[in-house]
Amino acid sequence: MELVKGEKTYIKKLKREHIDLMQRWGRHEEPLFYCYNFPRMNEEQKDYWYRNKTLWFSKKCFVVFNNCDELVGYIALRNIKTIKRTSELGIVFDPSNIGKGYGTDGLKAFLGYYFRTLKMRALYLKVSVFNRRAQRCYENAGFKLLATVTEEFEDQSLPIFQEDCFIPYRHFFQLDGERLKCQFINMVITRDMYFSRRGR
Repeated sequence: MELVKGEKTYIKKLKREHIDLMQRWGRHEEPLFYCYNFPRMNEEQKDYWYRNKTLWFSKKCFVVFNNCDELVGYIALRNIKTIKRTSELGIVFDPSNIGKGYGTDGLKAFLGYYFRTLKMRALYLKVSVFNRRAQRCYENAGFKLLATVTEEFEDQSLPIFQEDCFIPYRHFFQLDGERLKCQFINMVITRDMYFSRRGR
């Protein structure tokens, strides 16, 4: 069942069979983005991944389809605080379908569901400073900058200081002992911000 529909996309709740479809997604060719590739899993691993995403009250997961009924994205709410009515956004799109407007359209549609149906008050996210495409998507959806922080990078095996291909990106990273850290941007959109852009 569709939860909400945009111009190019529609959103559904995550189901187990959706993970099989995500296994067909393309792969990022830029090594800096390898950690954002959807993992290849066997059946047992897929079952575990699905349970981990759906059995906790602090998480909600959704999938994004385009108007050709292709599964093109995945949206997760993490660290849901029911009293404060806030959560953190995680979002991944099929690298084969990036640049087609699905991310911005799907996120805008999802925000309508988040604030109108779920009655949430604020949505937070963290994005790598080097990921300008994602930042533009979030800005277009109405997110605003909170702060720039330095935190551990998801892919601790990234050879950022060993391979020359990463030279243009090294200024975004630093080593703290043996831990690789990266600059991130914290962003937020509140209920009031959303409705001031979209109207009631």
